[in-house]
Amino acid sequence: MKSLLLLSAGVAALATTPAFAEGHNTVLSGGTGVQLSFSGQVNRGVLFTDDGEETSTFFVDNDNSSTRFRITADGDINENWSAGVNIEVQLESNSTANVSQDNPNPSSSDFLSERKMEAYIEGRNFGRLTFGQGDTASNGASEADLSGTGVVGYSGVADAASGIKFVNSGTLSDDTVGSAFTNLDGLSRRDRVRYDSPSLGGLTLSTSVGAGTAGDETFYDVAARYAGDFGGIKLDSAVAFSVNEADDETVNGSVSVLSQDTGFSLTLAGGSKEFDAGGDDVTFGYVKAGYQTDTLTSLGKTAFAVDYAVNEDVLGRDDESTSYGFLAVQNVNAIGTEFYAGLRNYELDVPGQDYDDVTAVLAGVRIKF
Repeated sequence: MKSLLLLSAGVAALATTPAFAEGHNTVLSGGTGVQLSFSGQVNRGVLFTDDGEETSTFFVDNDNSSTRFRITADGDINENWSAGVNIEVQLESNSTANVSQDNPNPSSSDFLSERKMEAYIEGRNFGRLTFGQGDTASNGASEADLSGTGVVGYSGVADAASGIKFVNSGTLSDDTVGSAFTNLDGLSRRDRVRYDSPSLGGLTLSTSVGAGTAGDETFYDVAARYAGDFGGIKLDSAVAFSVNEADDETVNGSVSVLSQDTGFSLTLAGGSKEFDAGGDDVTFGYVKAGYQTDTLTSLGKTAFAVDYAVNEDVLGRDDESTSYGFLAVQNVNAIGTEFYAGLRNYELDVPGQDYDDVTAVLAGVRIKF
């Protein structure tokens, strides 16, 4: 509670500074020559689920892209060098990652959490060196997506209903949607040192390293990203290799192509994780076909997509999990808002078990500021 009060006071103070109150995008910070910016989003929705035995309704924060705010600041050292900071905090009440049939209103004691708290120095010909908590080099490598529907569905298919439990032989089990699906997206966000090269014709190389909790353990990763526009064809892609503290190795990547002339897009993602202790590898694959147009309404672009995901051995029980979804997003450009709805089916197959499918419908709105 104390941290929330301090946080609220800080935001209020920022919002009432003269430059901010006048509607500027930045405010001059502390007389230091550093330009400060404040932004964020609220993403709320309603989640309807059917686990094969009963239906449930939850009023949620959409964990596909959670409610959050960020403070960024940067300043030029000289014509070739600059430095800055990035602070991003997440606020989730009733996250889709946590609500379940037997816990529709999870405790809000941990609703406030840090996502990024980092500082960087950047040179025009050197690239960027970043210190602190933030994205590792491999984070996001499974998530290239130009379909325009990522707010309601992307390769992390579990996020829309992660906490929902599967029913096994008529009984609510401990196996959740979130435990049965993964997009193996590298090492996530951690305290690390990260280096990103300058863009070389659309190609960026990255690496990061950090210490494990035991002190003598380290994790590290490398990634390559390429983005470009080729005569109306837009491309976004990434591939990464990572090793965690337990020496488990993960390879993951994604590619998304959008025809700007027709509005059609195709997204592919996949990955594999090999455990140092042995056992079957965890694998995932994902495909999405999308269409977007700005001719249906003057409000903004309308996007539709269908997708399919498959995982193997996520639970380590010779299991296979599959999911398909139908997604729609309507942009309202005038106020930086997206209205969205998605229908998704989750299926879990484990030898000797009888799991019912989970069907989930998530509808809501994301407003950015």
